[in-house]
Amino acid sequence: MHTCYQPDLQVGELVLAEDEASHVVRVLRMGEGQVIRLIDGVGGVAEGSLASVGKKKASVIVEKVDRELTRPQGLILIVAPTKATDRFEWLLEKATELNVEEVIPVWTERSERRVDKHERWKRIVVAATKQCQRIWMPKLHRACAIQELFQQHSSLRSRPGAVAHCMDDLRGVSPRESWVEWQTDRTHAWLAVGPEGDFTGTEVRFLVDYDAQAIHFGPLRLRTETAGVAAIAQFQSVI
Repeated sequence: MHTCYQPDLQVGELVLAEDEASHVVRVLRMGEGQVIRLIDGVGGVAEGSLASVGKKKASVIVEKVDRELTRPQGLILIVAPTKATDRFEWLLEKATELNVEEVIPVWTERSERRVDKHERWKRIVVAATKQCQRIWMPKLHRACAIQELFQQHSSLRSRPGAVAHCMDDLRGVSPRESWVEWQTDRTHAWLAVGPEGDFTGTEVRFLVDYDAQAIHFGPLRLRTETAGVAAIAQFQSVI
């Protein structure tokens, strides 16, 4: 059954957004009376029948909305967007499919790209949410400087956190633990993954000052998007 994203999901006749309607009508060639699945990304899901169909428009009759009231907790990924936009977009897609709870893009000292393409990135998250049949869409936040992270996201302080870095000996920071071992018994946490050139020592210390544990992903040095996907997949495998 095809899934559409409908932010104002409720009982009654709903008009699909133009991009959703165009796909239903022009690509899938669906007609009146056919049934589609609707999600609002915040716990609501429903089935509705197409009531009217035009070239670029369609409406759906919804008789019942099922709603999950509490967002499941999981992993919040704090990540520096890569210089190559397509690699970061791939990470967003796979993170969504792997059930990440939230994504917070951050700018760091070594970030080579500082353009927040929030609306484009959100479209990728929406598409991946529909594809994998999630009810809760991951929260995609606006990008911020890493120094502003805990001011803008104070709720991070209420859950355990970790920071991945590649420095073997960093003064003032305890030795890195294995990510696999650190996250094994945790059902919710946050993880910070740096840019291509890694976090600076100052940035790692900043995160550690907010009780983050320094971690590693093993003996190999991973790209930003690889590290993010690997971490989320491993986290999901034990919760």
